[in-house]
Formats: sequence, C-alpha cells, structure tokens
Amino acid sequence: MIRNRYPFRNGPVPVQLNIPPDMKPYNIATLDGEDSVEVNMYGEVVSEKPTNWWTGEPVEGLFIVLTDFLNDMEKIKDRKNVTFRINSPGGEVFAGVAIYNRMKEFTGNVTTIVDGLCASAASIIMQGAKPGNRKVCNGSLTMIHGASSFLFGYYNAKDMKESVKQINAIDKSIAEIYAKETGTDVETAKLLMSNTTWMSAQDAIDKGFADEIVDTGSKVTMSINSAKNILTVNGVPMSARGLALPSDIPVVDEITAGKEPEVIENNNPIGGKEKMTLKELMEQEPDLVTQIQNEARQTAQTENQAAIDKALDDERKRLQSIDEIAGKIGDQALVDKAKYGEEKMSAADLALEALKAQKDAGAAFLDHAKDDTNSSGVAGVHSAPTNSNLDDAAQAAEDVKAGANLIAGITTENK
Repeated sequence: MIRNRYPFRNGPVPVQLNIPPDMKPYNIATLDGEDSVEVNMYGEVVSEKPTNWWTGEPVEGLFIVLTDFLNDMEKIKDRKNVTFRINSPGGEVFAGVAIYNRMKEFTGNVTTIVDGLCASAASIIMQGAKPGNRKVCNGSLTMIHGASSFLFGYYNAKDMKESVKQINAIDKSIAEIYAKETGTDVETAKLLMSNTTWMSAQDAIDKGFADEIVDTGSKVTMSINSAKNILTVNGVPMSARGLALPSDIPVVDEITAGKEPEVIENNNPIGGKEKMTLKELMEQEPDLVTQIQNEARQTAQTENQAAIDKALDDERKRLQSIDEIAGKIGDQALVDKAKYGEEKMSAADLALEALKAQKDAGAAFLDHAKDDTNSSGVAGVHSAPTNSNLDDAAQAAEDVKAGANLIAGITTENK
C-alpha cells in the first residue's frame, strides 16, 4: 500500500521558517471606497496547515490555507476591481486549482501581478485574471513544472503504476489550464512543465503566461540560504525544499525575525551598560548577531536532520529483521501485524508470538485428541507405538527446539 505523507504538490515541501509576527500569508485591503480590492498573496497555498511529521506540532510558516482563503474570496467576488499580488513558491496542486477556478467566477475586473516569485501552483493562480490582465514586475520570476507526490512505506509495482497514472492525469489537467490561458497546445505546455521552465518577466510575456510588464521602480531581491531550503524574495522567507532553483540565485544567510531573548547578557559592556536589548546589540554588533543567528540555525537544522535520519534507519532495520525470519514463521498475518500493527514488534517479539501461537495450537490439538479418545471407549486398549506416533512426537520436539533456537539467534544478533 502506498502511503502519501503530503498531497500531490506543485511546489516545495514545507520547512520550518522564522516568521516576523506582523507578517501574514495574505492580506485583503479595500481601495477607492468599496469598488476596488487588493489581495496580497505572500505565502504557500495549502489545503490545511502542515504539521511536523514526527512531533505532530504545527510547522511555522506563511501558509495560505484554502478553506480560510476561499471564505474571504467569497466576500469580495462581486467587487468591481480585484487585484491579486503574488509572491509565492506554490504549494498543493488542488489548492491552486481551486483558487484559480474561484477567481474565474468573479464578476468584476480581475488582475494578477507577480511582485517577486510565482512558482508552481502559484502560476496556476496567476492565470485566473481576466484576459490581458496578467502582469509581471521587472525582475520577477515565474516557474512551471510537473506535479509530484511524497511516498513513504511499502508498495508494489501495481501501487507505483497507479501513482504514476494519477500524477500524469494531474499534469494533463494543469497543462490544459496553461494551454487555454496562453494560447499554446497541451503537449507544448506539458513539455515546458517536464523541463521545469523558469521565466523572466519578458520570458513570461513571450511564452504567453503574462500580458504586461510593470515597472514599479523598485528592484526584486532574491536569495537562498546556505542549506538551500529557504528562499527569501523581497524580504519574505519561503520554503525552497524540492524546487529546482536557478543556479545564479545568490547564497545569503540573512537575519530573520523570530523568538529572541528580550535582553542579552553582555560580558564586555558598551558605554558602561551591563545589559543591552536585542535592538541595541543588532545596531552596535551586527556581525556578532549574524554569527549567532547562523550558528543557531545550522545547529537546529543539523540536529533535526540527524533525528529524522536515525528514526528512518531504526525503522528500516526493524523491518529488515522481520523480513529475515518471516519465512520461518509461516504465518503471514502475524508477520503483517508485527510490521504494521498498532503496537509494532521487533523480530524477537515476533518470534516469541509465533512460538506462543504454536504452543497454543499444540495444546488445543492434544485436548481435542484426549476428548476423542475418551469418547471412543478405547482408552483401555494398548498397543505398541507406531512409527507415525514417534514421528509426530519427534516433529513436535523439533518445532519447540527450532523456536527456541530462533529466539536465541535473534537475541544474540540484537546484543
């Protein structure tokens, strides 16, 4: 069976981000009275807020949660002018498609403007504008690629073929949207997706993904951290894990706002102070603050990855140990229970359960045999033991001995 940790995606895998408390994934503002509305989409589109795989805790980041966003879109669908300003790495396929379809239902003049990055599922949302109203700022980047799915667990060829079939169907549906909005054909759109196509503002115009270049007078800034998993665009941090980024994006480990101590001890006071606030330290010792931030971030990333790697390695070893003795157990249902049951077993636990099951089955057999003998009336008839009786007794002894040896062997290997 295939187990999808994440839904089908058209964007990066979420990572933990340090987000300033005043930064929101999207904002809706009314302009010029009640007729015009501007929607800033500066986050990753998701069906629900992601949680940490191992702890179940919410992942901090800028997430545009579909149900909340659609509810807010419902309130502005009849406005005369609605502008969506986009700076997003994408996200989940069906979340992006749902927003695109809802935009197409708007009765007024809908415009999309790419402020910085418009990648993956965000490029689908970009196409939700009215004809001629897809705009890109100078220095912005637009990217399209195929859908993907994260798999974890055991699966066979049939499962894999089904997953490929689903992904191909999703890619075709996305390509149909691109073809409709850009004037190209579906096969050309699919080729651009399979090649992971990055487009500058002019490229987006040339390929039909945008209609107009907007010169705001300000430069689009973009950088990637040294771990290559956090992209910062116009000061907005976003996940880059799983994105095939252009090689010319500069690597910069910038200070990002997060939970910092209000007061930092200072062993070498400046200006006679024994303590200074974080703001004062950042102003007077910016290089030191940068060093502390980078070292703390790197340490956290290293420890988190090490914990994930160890957990995966332990699970892999447990399953391999069970597979090694599965043939000797002879009970597939018991083997599956050991692997995937609510209470997971080690190989030694499985061997003990198998031996106990054999013992219980043997005891039940003897009880039934005794009952049959008593009811037959031949209890007083004696005969010499036959070879068959001896063979059965010998086999029972061998089964017990084999079970004991199996447990002893597993115990020795686990020491």
